[in-house]
Amino acid sequence: MSNTLVELAKDDIQQYLNRKDGELLFNERDLQMHLATYLIATCNYNDVDVEYYVPYKELNGYIWKKELKLDILLRKGKEFLPVELKYKTKKHSKQLVRFNEHLKHKTDVLKNQGAKNFGMYDFWKDVRRLELICHRFTAVRNGLAVFVTNDNLYLSPCRESSNNCMFSMEEGVHGTVKHWQHPESKCAQSHPNFNLEHEYNIDWKHFFYDNIEFHYCIVTI
Repeated sequence: MSNTLVELAKDDIQQYLNRKDGELLFNERDLQMHLATYLIATCNYNDVDVEYYVPYKELNGYIWKKELKLDILLRKGKEFLPVELKYKTKKHSKQLVRFNEHLKHKTDVLKNQGAKNFGMYDFWKDVRRLELICHRFTAVRNGLAVFVTNDNLYLSPCRESSNNCMFSMEEGVHGTVKHWQHPESKCAQSHPNFNLEHEYNIDWKHFFYDNIEFHYCIVTI
């Protein structure tokens, strides 16, 4: 059994993702609800909440001016652990089973989400928001940023000349500066630059659902 809340939660999330009876999830909300239900069933936590609202004006340095709702919040004793999720997919169709019947037509279970530059940005944005939560609230020592995808391109290095180079999610240690290379671009105008407090290491792991390879990383704040 892990000694700390963050270690316990990370182990539980990895066990959920690696379980042999896993099923394809349609979208991020689907992942959020299934994971929360799994965490409740472990009985490892005093409380498991979803869409936990935090007024962004409480957070010094919060630049996005958009309401903050944490995907999952875990409590054990007096300590809280926020968990942010990202689930980015490319298209996959299959015949579904509903009410114990195989449906006649294939359904797009996973959709092409595209815009990988924004997908990477949003992951590091989650990391930054969790840093700010940890600073503001003494009962929050850590946070977890979880990214799940069946799109191999998220694991690939970005070209040094690309606009989103500093938001890369390739394997290894990543720096604190999260800026667009071209400040005049539409990306930079709609998604403001920011800096992290610490460097973070991305360690990709893999699992299969329905013979589809997925990749995930969990960054501890």
